[in-house]
Amino acid sequence: MFYLLFLEHRNPDKKELNMSFKLFLAQTFGLIKSTAKIEAAHDALLADYKMYCEFEKSAELKEYNELDLLLKSPTFLQQKQEIQHLSLRGSKEEAQLSEYNKLGRNRHLQKFYQTLGSDDLKRFQKILASEELATYKKLREKVHSTSFDSKKKKDEKSEEFALNTQFHKLKESDNISFYEQFAKSKEYHNYEQFKESPERKRYDELKKIVETAEFKNRIAYLEDKHKWEKTGDHAKELRFAELKKLPQLINYQKYNKVDAFSFFKKWDLIFEDNFKAGSLDHKKWSTQSHWAQQALGRNFSQMGDLHAFTEGKNVSIEFNTLKIQVRKEATRGMLWQIPFGFVEQSFDYSSGIVSTAGIEWWKHGILEVKVKYTPSPNFVDAIYLLGEEASPQINLVEIGAKNRVGLLSKSSAGINAQCEDINGLKSGEYYIFSLEWSSHSLTWKVNGRELYTITQDVPNTRMHLNIASIVVGDGADHLPHTFEVDWVRFYQHKPKA
Repeated sequence: MFYLLFLEHRNPDKKELNMSFKLFLAQTFGLIKSTAKIEAAHDALLADYKMYCEFEKSAELKEYNELDLLLKSPTFLQQKQEIQHLSLRGSKEEAQLSEYNKLGRNRHLQKFYQTLGSDDLKRFQKILASEELATYKKLREKVHSTSFDSKKKKDEKSEEFALNTQFHKLKESDNISFYEQFAKSKEYHNYEQFKESPERKRYDELKKIVETAEFKNRIAYLEDKHKWEKTGDHAKELRFAELKKLPQLINYQKYNKVDAFSFFKKWDLIFEDNFKAGSLDHKKWSTQSHWAQQALGRNFSQMGDLHAFTEGKNVSIEFNTLKIQVRKEATRGMLWQIPFGFVEQSFDYSSGIVSTAGIEWWKHGILEVKVKYTPSPNFVDAIYLLGEEASPQINLVEIGAKNRVGLLSKSSAGINAQCEDINGLKSGEYYIFSLEWSSHSLTWKVNGRELYTITQDVPNTRMHLNIASIVVGDGADHLPHTFEVDWVRFYQHKPKA
């Protein structure tokens, strides 16, 4: 089971006392980081990492990168500048509009269009096409011809008289009088002058252009001071600005070019329990030791034990904390007694154990546990790793009769302890103890501060985790005694891609 914990009882040597003093000084001068601050920083960084990883694969990041590339491109910037500087002034449209307005102010051209739309011109043109004018012109030609005998025009019986009378009658008619007068007018003269003029043709050409919806829209566009804001490209700018405000993007950019996530990128969290389920998670923990499961199917004690492990009755989850309680009470339990084997016996104390045996076994990685450090000389509260055998035993932390971290192993000479004392820590405080276990070394830390490293006799077999509290001094006071663990994590190297 875990009897190396208390089989090896030796007095603190000089090295241990030095470490205790160093821890005391570190604790006093704030060189050991606050557990609460470490947790807060870890949780915040982990949340940022999860957000980073999720956003790294998101459509939003892909869109942002595409827009970033587009908006910084020379083509986009040139196009934006051209549109923002585009105005009516100096444009082809301004020149056309200026020329059109100038022609429109020409008084002769204005008079032409007044005449063109007048009733007088319409009457004139109607008379011009009439039979009456044709008859008048024929009569005028005959009357004024050389063959016309003007001496006979007074002879009422003569043909000349009839022609002359008809001619003057038409000449004095309203239509012919109007025709003769209008044909000699300044208006008609101006009309004839400009009817086929280049000015009139250009004005009409420009009029057709400037009166189109297309031209009017173009003028409005050129005069619009917000024309860029109405483009699809500006909408892309707005979308880009919107994406830049995303907390996920801000988080991504904060960490994208730094190595803050190196731990999470290097290590996989393969086991974790925050004890928030309200009761012990039996998918993660057994309330029996490995050897109890293998040999008897229930917990048992060995010769010299003062306590019996119950089947989980001394294990509870309260306020998201694992609690293992030692009680002073008569307890019946099984005892391994050579040569008789398992014998039922009474014990004065009861306690509990939780183990990952039969569930989780690991080889190499990082073990982290948040533990309440409350040493009492008659107890040993321990978190330790064991393989198939009782030796070697890696103690993440041992609190109580001895306060230490290290490696215990059996040898022909007895119990070999490669350990470091931690008495300088403050009782009643929570600390995060960690063990970095590789093929060539074991390194212990408390709140990130290195305590101890060994490079010899490093176990390289699969091991399981145990958390237990045991009685090592009869007549123990301050009962019940409670060992409290807030959370447990185990990391292993991520497989290489």
